[in-house]
Amino acid sequence: MSLLLNKSVIVTGAGRGIGSSIARLFAANGAKVVVHFNNSAEAAARLAAEIAGTAIQADLRKQEHVERLVQEALAAVGNIDILVNNAASFSHAASSDDETWDDYTEEWNGVFGTTYRVITQVAPVMKEQGGGRIINFGATLIQRPASGYGAHTCAKAAVLALTRNLAKELGPFRINVNAVSPGMTLTEFTNSLSPADREKVSAITPLRRLATPDDVANVCLFLASDMAAFVTGANISPDGGLAQL
Repeated sequence: MSLLLNKSVIVTGAGRGIGSSIARLFAANGAKVVVHFNNSAEAAARLAAEIAGTAIQADLRKQEHVERLVQEALAAVGNIDILVNNAASFSHAASSDDETWDDYTEEWNGVFGTTYRVITQVAPVMKEQGGGRIINFGATLIQRPASGYGAHTCAKAAVLALTRNLAKELGPFRINVNAVSPGMTLTEFTNSLSPADREKVSAITPLRRLATPDDVANVCLFLASDMAAFVTGANISPDGGLAQL
């Protein structure tokens, strides 16, 4: 089944991890995919070749890079029907005693800023086209804070607030804006954690395992497809039930 046939998509941070799974699944469902990356050039090039997509580099912390990304995407795929704001920084764990205001502003720029900048460039395109879908990324850390990730959690909470506000503002233009908030997901980052840390989270998760990138990608596919045509302002957590505890 081709749920996204002939749709054009930008997936930010698609060179690896969750982003690459989203790009593959969307392409398998008929979408023309722009594979955004910052540092993962080789992986992004391989993925773009695999899915017949277009790889474009941009540092989303820089306004001029974001403007170039959107213009190059439009040149490559013609329009932008779907934006998946997956890219975000993730600072090292630090206690509140050790974190500084500069740490918070850096994470704000790398999480909220990267999401905000791309939306401000893509939303006018979607308005002109007569509609679109924007999918942002929150985190279950908002509902279940973990020591050492205060800056990241606060920035992700702002992304959820932005999602709800934009759903209201952009709804009259037929632009759906939703969020996906995964729990701990099996990526390069979580693989760097100790087995004991991963098992601890699995043990308190009702479904007794961690999420896979495909678990997250499936939720994104739903929100991007016509099955979610009347869904906006929502936040879905593919986390095995962790956020409800």
